[in-house]
Amino acid sequence: MKVLLATDGSACSEQAAAMLARLPHREKLDLKIVTVVGPPSVGFFSPAKEFMEQLSREDRKLAEFRQQKTAEVFAGANATIETVVLDGYPAETIVSYAASQEIELVVLGAKGHSQIDRIVLGSTSDYVATHAPCSVMVVRPQETTSAEPSLLRVAIAYDASTASRHAVDEVLQFDWGSQTELSVVGVAGYSPVFDPEYGFNPKSIREEAQAALREASQRLQARVRRVDSQLIEYDHVAEGLVRYTEDAHMDLIVIGDTGRSTLARALLGSVSRYVLRHARCGVWITRNQGRTQPISEHGAEPSNKLAGAT
Repeated sequence: MKVLLATDGSACSEQAAAMLARLPHREKLDLKIVTVVGPPSVGFFSPAKEFMEQLSREDRKLAEFRQQKTAEVFAGANATIETVVLDGYPAETIVSYAASQEIELVVLGAKGHSQIDRIVLGSTSDYVATHAPCSVMVVRPQETTSAEPSLLRVAIAYDASTASRHAVDEVLQFDWGSQTELSVVGVAGYSPVFDPEYGFNPKSIREEAQAALREASQRLQARVRRVDSQLIEYDHVAEGLVRYTEDAHMDLIVIGDTGRSTLARALLGSVSRYVLRHARCGVWITRNQGRTQPISEHGAEPSNKLAGAT
């Protein structure tokens, strides 16, 4: 799997690297650790060219040093690691580079999870999550509240759509061990306009959601040791998912995206974008439709793991 880890040396980037290191994988990982060095910030009356070039050289040296520290997190992993320093504006450069390298997953950190932080997420992480041609994992720092601190708790939003089926395909590319607990989550959304007299039957909606959860759970249970399913009844689907991740102290929620067209990016705001902006945990938006190969119940046994996996 080709993965791009975007880092700027911040605590958020360190959290992103730590999360990636906890994800076991089935095949040798092709990991690119990327730092984007933007134009130097200098005052209007600063000495021009020579001073700016010196600042740029210093920024690159610092970026290379930080990348080496990040690479140490993956020491011993079955992975090919390459460090790359690029020039440009971070958000656009990461998206462009990911496309040029046919990256399958971009991992990057976001700032904290206060209400203000979530609203102003729209800088680098929000732009990359919205515009990247591949899957994107945005990792937020969070306090460990689980009774089992070493347990990685992952929720998968599922509604039997093509996008959510591809999300399960992507999740199954990883070798989830005993230190991971997967929860398949469905939301039976009852909008106020859902009146049985007009053909909207809450019972049918609930039954369809339950059937979808059984479908996903059966696929996952064939490959994952710890799987459960949760049906949420909530008017607002996206808010229901966010509330669930908070109540269940999830580390990560996986949610399928519908595509990369202009309309699809606009629709990202309906569920995926809401979850991205409001969830306190990490958010993994999958969009590798057509590239990720489904794994059958009798697929090859995994043999490789990332550093830190058990």
